[in-house]
Amino acid sequence: MTGARVTALTARGSVRAGNQDAVLVAGWTSQAAEPRIVELTTDGPPLLFAVADGLGGHNAGDLASRLAVGDLVARHPGWDTAEAVHAGLIAVSEKLHHTAARAPATAGMRTTVAGLLLHAGGARIFNVGDSRVYRITDGYLEQVSVDHASGRSTLTQALGDTPGGLDPYVRDTPAEGRYLLCTDGVHGVLDDRVLRRSCRLDDAAKLVEALRDEAYAEGAPDNLSILVVDIRP
Repeated sequence: MTGARVTALTARGSVRAGNQDAVLVAGWTSQAAEPRIVELTTDGPPLLFAVADGLGGHNAGDLASRLAVGDLVARHPGWDTAEAVHAGLIAVSEKLHHTAARAPATAGMRTTVAGLLLHAGGARIFNVGDSRVYRITDGYLEQVSVDHASGRSTLTQALGDTPGGLDPYVRDTPAEGRYLLCTDGVHGVLDDRVLRRSCRLDDAAKLVEALRDEAYAEGAPDNLSILVVDIRP
């Protein structure tokens, strides 16, 4: 039975008043303020791992990411094809959009998401927005998600967008090895050289610690979330 060992961290960083990110490991979710590393072991499938980044500058970004990962937990057991994942993410987005419209305090709330789904037939990655999934092979870092962004700061898609235009990225991926999921509070703050150097570390906790410490050394201007997922047969 396929399972995974996951090393997780989410935090508000050094500047933001709160954490608008959220992380998901199977049924466990977190929006912790302080950068504490958590290690979890999961058995499955289906197993879902995700990071979400509520949009800063928009209403209720923390609520948007929290609602999105909660909806992912409820919906993903039936996502056994790429088409089901694609349709499921659109449904998550539309529910978030309609929830946002109910009150002025939540109007326009949106979030990115990037995830890895282990299912009976293998594994798939997905994303909406600029949160990322990387595959790490023998210390080599490869981005396997696709950013929905124009330039470095303007998103072209996010969960919670007006229904009709969302096109989530979904692709099959090997159901073995190591994956890194992170928000732009990590990949947008660290240059590629630092990111690659940290990901050459074999120990997952040391890898997450290195990325965390490098982000704080750069001032941690954004919320940061990291999942290192080691899939075992």
